[in-house]
Formats: sequence, structure tokens, C-alpha cells
Amino acid sequence: MSIKWRLTGLYIVMTGLSLLLFWVGESVKLKMIGQEIDFEVVILAICFPAGAVYVYASYLAKRLEKLHLATQRIARGNFERIDFADSTDEIGEFTAELNSLSRHVEMIVQNGTQEAHKMEAILAGMQEGVVSVDHVGRVVLVNAAANRIFERQDTERKLKYLLELTYDSELEHLIHNVLSGEPSATRETRFGQKTIQSQVNPILNEHGQPRGAVIVMHDVTELRRLEQMRTEFVANVSHELRTPLTSIKGFVETLLDGAADVPSLRERFLKIIQAETLRLQRLIEDLLTLAHFEGRENRGGLAPGKISYLQQAYKKIQPVILSFAQVKNIEVEVNLPDDLPPLSIGEDLLSQLLLNLLENAVKYTTEGRVWLNAQVFPEYLRLEFGDTGCGIPEEMLPRIFERFYRVDKARSREQGGTGLGLSIVKHMVEGVGGTIDVTSQLGVGTVFTCDLPRAK
Repeated sequence: MSIKWRLTGLYIVMTGLSLLLFWVGESVKLKMIGQEIDFEVVILAICFPAGAVYVYASYLAKRLEKLHLATQRIARGNFERIDFADSTDEIGEFTAELNSLSRHVEMIVQNGTQEAHKMEAILAGMQEGVVSVDHVGRVVLVNAAANRIFERQDTERKLKYLLELTYDSELEHLIHNVLSGEPSATRETRFGQKTIQSQVNPILNEHGQPRGAVIVMHDVTELRRLEQMRTEFVANVSHELRTPLTSIKGFVETLLDGAADVPSLRERFLKIIQAETLRLQRLIEDLLTLAHFEGRENRGGLAPGKISYLQQAYKKIQPVILSFAQVKNIEVEVNLPDDLPPLSIGEDLLSQLLLNLLENAVKYTTEGRVWLNAQVFPEYLRLEFGDTGCGIPEEMLPRIFERFYRVDKARSREQGGTGLGLSIVKHMVEGVGGTIDVTSQLGVGTVFTCDLPRAK
């Protein structure tokens, strides 16, 4: 039964009962004492139904107050069920609908929370920086990668505008153009030592109008560095091949023009051609070796399951090094204890590594000594290759392992070097899980420190 009919019926019943009581009382009194009316009975007849209605209204007020508190709980995120099981009136129907609405809102909130957590996980796992702005360019979202790219430390402080993150006014101008209706745009900019590529895409509303923009930022520093290295590599290879080929071509043409008829010239030119041919051969062999190491899918598998001993590897290249040093009157000191543990690298590779570093040390030392020391550590064996040569300028040390990089280009070519030896050594060492480092001082000498993993 509806509330209005309950209240109407209650009022009619109580009023009728009051009038009945009033009529009975008045009838008795009129018979006993005449025509006078007892006002106490009148007041009782009026107050009795009013009191009953007030009590029932208070009961309804408590139920409505309970509903009010329940809606406040729902607004705060507490979706506990409201229990009005004994009610079948409008309030009971409203309560049932409110319970249904509460369950629906709870499901929406849970799904929204799951989607938000999923989006946070996706954004946190992205390597690209993502920044979202609203229709006036205020920052709405910044993921962790963007903070890392721009080296932002205070991540708790909210950004207001993108300029506070990137310090790039041109990118800010590009975003405003996209928000004004222009299509997606891309820009590459420098941020300190980094090269950042930013792609700006509009976020459109249902009418196709921009209501914000999302900026995806890629750190392309390494990519640009590799592109630069590739360009320099092609240029260096071309130069290194062109120089001996030009020399060979020139002397062959000279011989064909008649110099072959002069025995002294013929012998001299043929020796030059032979030297340049050998230089080309060494260059190609070094390029093939470098490509072999760099092309391995598993660089740690350069010598799978192979072990070697330092003493045996050195004995294979000892005659070459000693004869080379003897020509230049340089002392070679090798300190290799007999109880050195085996290394996790093939013997041929280890011999090539020793030959490259010791040959370099002798090559760039005019007087003094060259040494090789070994020191045992729990996980690796440390090799120290030192010389008392001319040394390497400090600003050039970070680049000496690059392909074709030479400290003294003219002298290196005179010595017959290809500029690939140290690059090959670095790939060898890192391929077996080791490390290599260099320290040098001009006029004092150079020391290469190589840590190679011990065999297990």
C-alpha cells in the first residue's frame, strides 16, 4: 500500500475514532448534567489522531534519514547494501532501486579502477615518454619514462605546463598549433646530451574538435649515434681502401709506361705494390673478423664450452712479440705464474687478444719497456698490458675502441695498422663476458686492463 493512502487512512480512522469517543462522552454527559460540552474531551478528540499521525510520520522520517545516510555512503564509495526487507511501499521500492544502482555504480567503479591500473601499468612499462595535455595546453599526465628522459627528479610536484618539463618553446608552439586544429606533427630536439623525437597527436571529441593532445617522446640518441657511426664507418672503409688501391694503380701504370724496363725501379715499385696489397689483405681480414664477432646472435657464445690457459696462449705469440721488440730494442716483461686458473675463452681467441694488445704496446713505444702482468680474483683473471710509450691524450681515450679511430693517423698508417685492432679486442672481451679499460698519460705510457672470466 502506498504511503499517501496509509496516511489518509490513518487520519480517517483516528479522526473517526476520536469523534466516536467524543460523541459517546458527550452523550453521557448531556444526559447526566444537561447541555454543557466538555472541552477536555474535544481537545482529546483532536490531539489523539494528531499524535498518532506524528508517531507514524516520525517512523517515516527515520526511514528517509536511513536512506539519506545510505546515499552519502554510496557517494563516498561505500556500496554496502541497504536493508529494508520488510518494506513494500514506495520507500521500499526506492530502496531496492537504490541497491541496484549501488551495485551498478560499484561495478563501474571497479572496472574503471582496473582500467586505470592497466593504463598505469602500460604507461609505466613503456620505453617512450608520454605526456598528455588538455585543450589549453595544461599537463594532465606524465609517465615515468618521460620523467627519466628529461631527468626530472621531483616527480611529486605536479607540472602545470609542458615547458616546465622540456624547456622547449618550439615544441610548446607545435602543441598549440595541433590544439588549434592542425594535424599531427613531429619534432626532433636536443635536451642536454640527448636527442629526443616528439610526436604530437590531437585528442578529438565527438565533434572532431581537439580537446587535448598526447605527446609521445622517443630517446633517439643511441640511434643517431649509430647512424653517425655507420656513416663514418662507410667513409673510413672507403678511405682505407682507396688509399692503397690508388697507390697500387699509380705504380702499376708507372710500370706499364716503361718503368718495368728499369730493374731498380721495377723492384722498388713491386715491393711497394706488395706492401699495399698486404695492407689491403690485413684490412679485409680485420673487417671480416669484426663482422664475425658483431654478427653473433649470442655474443656470450664466442667460445662455448672452451677453456684456455694464459701461459699456453702466450707461448704461441711469444716469438712474434719478442722479435718485434728486439728490432726496436724494447724490453718485454711477462709475469705469468704457473698456477693461473683456466679462462672461459678459446685459446686461439686468447692468443689473438694477447697479440693485438702486446703488438700495439711495442708498436707505439720507442724506448723503455712493455709488460704483461696477471692477477687472480675469485670470478675473473685480470690482465695488465702496459708500456712506456708516448701515451694517449685524455680527451681521446673514450674513442680509442671505435672502428678506424687512430690517435696519430699518419703514424698508424706508417706502422701498418688498420685501425680495427682495439675494436676487435673489445668485441672479443665483451663477447665472453669480460671488460676492458684503459688509462694513459702523455709522455709516460698507457695501461690496458682486461678482466676475463675464469672457467667454471
